[in-house]
Amino acid sequence: MRELIKANGGDWGGTSVDREYLDFIKCLIGDSVTQDLEQNAPHVFFDVCKEFEHAKRSITPECDIIFNVRIPIQLGEMYKKMHPKEDLRSKEVVVTKHKKRVKISFMVDKLRLTPEDAKDFFTESTDAITSHVKTLLQRSKMDITTIILVGGFAESQMLTQAVKSEFPEMRLIIPHEAASSVLRGAVIFGHDPSLIKERRSKYTYGIEVFDTFDSSTHDEKYKYKEDGALQCGDLFNKIIEIDEPVTVGEYQNEKSFIIHTIGKDGNLHLYSSLKQNPKYVDEKECCFIGSILSPGHDFLSNETINVMMRFGETEIEIKAYQPKSDKTMRYYLGQ
Repeated sequence: MRELIKANGGDWGGTSVDREYLDFIKCLIGDSVTQDLEQNAPHVFFDVCKEFEHAKRSITPECDIIFNVRIPIQLGEMYKKMHPKEDLRSKEVVVTKHKKRVKISFMVDKLRLTPEDAKDFFTESTDAITSHVKTLLQRSKMDITTIILVGGFAESQMLTQAVKSEFPEMRLIIPHEAASSVLRGAVIFGHDPSLIKERRSKYTYGIEVFDTFDSSTHDEKYKYKEDGALQCGDLFNKIIEIDEPVTVGEYQNEKSFIIHTIGKDGNLHLYSSLKQNPKYVDEKECCFIGSILSPGHDFLSNETINVMMRFGETEIEIKAYQPKSDKTMRYYLGQ
């Protein structure tokens, strides 16, 4: 198998639906009760989500009956404690974080909502997923005709209907027991990592370097003087580019560097970036990872060091080799 598009996306799974409901409950009880529960009885919110987890399975695109979900008794008790003259069950309207007024009612210990309001808990998540998939399909130059949904959220009819509506021309596959398909895939991969031959780099990786200052290309703020010469520091020297195809298990993109002094914090500072062509290591989307050559290393200064990367099954190896001293050092990153 070859990875054609690097793993990407956002926090839009089933837990994001739970989060929408939890935010709704917090709007119902108010800030003071919310803060008291978070500090003194956070397990109540766990119970809230647990009850919703069971109830939300009844929410479907065709559903036209009142949605009922049990409210833990401690929620009403804490509300009564903070508001002695009020009863939580007497509330008829909740103003959500989106400033929408939602009508509610209670029957004993159950909160009741219209089916349309219950479906709204899924809207933000399904909209984000379908929008992201649409963007990927538009950017891709491949003829993609099939979408496969896996994971627990794949069993939600709200998600499957949203995908079908947005991509009616696509074939939609939902594996049997989709909730455990990711786990089964991990087990299969563990037994035979060679199944994946090529990956895509999630980030751009590079080494911090300096160069002779050039006013036509370098920013003045990175200019400094050393031994009478103007230099530009904090430059990002790229080794691997984001989304670049990399063959699993093979060293690639060898580059040569020279260290002029042995740094007390090590040498060959490695950075990652979400940009395709970062220029400086302190740009917004750049992140310092670590020093390939650790403090106290015995590599020689003013001699060439060859740096190369190898993407393994579950980790990335950065190898530094100095021909003059015949020294080698390896730095590992989890993927």
